[in-house]
Amino acid sequence: EGVLDKVNDSYSFGHDRLQEAAYNMIPPEDRCVLHFKYGDALVPRSLELQDDGLLFTAASQINRGGPAALEDAEQAVVFANLNLTVGRKAMEMSDFSAAYSFFDNGISFLRKKHWEEHYDLSLQLFESASNCAVVLGDITSLKLLSDQICTFAKSLEDKLNAMYNTVSALAYGSQLPESVDKCIIALSQLGEKLPDSYSEADTKVYIAQTQDMLKGFTTDQELIEHKEMDEPNKIMAMKFYARLEISFHMTKVEAQPIVTMKIVQLSITRGMNPVSPLGFTYFGMLLARLGDILEGCRYVRIGRKLLDGMGSKEVAGEGIAIGTQIM
Repeated sequence: EGVLDKVNDSYSFGHDRLQEAAYNMIPPEDRCVLHFKYGDALVPRSLELQDDGLLFTAASQINRGGPAALEDAEQAVVFANLNLTVGRKAMEMSDFSAAYSFFDNGISFLRKKHWEEHYDLSLQLFESASNCAVVLGDITSLKLLSDQICTFAKSLEDKLNAMYNTVSALAYGSQLPESVDKCIIALSQLGEKLPDSYSEADTKVYIAQTQDMLKGFTTDQELIEHKEMDEPNKIMAMKFYARLEISFHMTKVEAQPIVTMKIVQLSITRGMNPVSPLGFTYFGMLLARLGDILEGCRYVRIGRKLLDGMGSKEVAGEGIAIGTQIM
């Protein structure tokens, strides 16, 4: 009496210090096994009750046990998958710190040759962890994760998300020149070539080309309702162009119009994309600066309507801020 308190059918220690003392009596080498077994026992119950909170507790206990508590190699894959599932749930709740921890623990359960034997699981864990690292601003971890992906990925497509996370993190970390260089390399690998020079004459040629392409749409509404882009590589190219557009706006203003036209032209030829509103907004701003205020306002309005319909959160702020300067 006084050591344990009974409430209904449950028992708890009468004081935190008692619980701490009891825990410290367990040999350190046994603790990981007990945490692991406790978490493992909670998993089926949490799934049966569809209780995410209990599932988080189960995964956390398993991770406190860690790989050292595993009994066989098959368990490693099971618990790596569990951490992937729980990490994704944490991301849905915008708890990126917890999500990163689960993905990192999931990676720790992977065995040697995991890229060969469990490629999809490895790619998903490393990609998910890199997504969290970008949000958390953890450039060091992001570089380590991205290097692994780029080393072992079987295709360019499997590398693209890691490459994009890297250029984004560099931009957020005020390393814009390096971010720009990596963007241009990625676009080249995607078949998107940027000119070597960015003269005023080049800009006028691109504007004329873009305006000729836009003549194919008889009304603004037809342009707004244009087909959606469905080619994965072009969708990724648009994301890199958007990152380059924003970076050039701060570092290389003379080159920005070419990127703007690339976004608009891809939107016309391959379909609209969540990045398209940014391109049309910058296109409107460019025309307004060149003296065509009415056409400039027109394309800013088109950009705003596209943003309302399909714009991504990543470019929304930039698009609204730029558009407000014109309207």
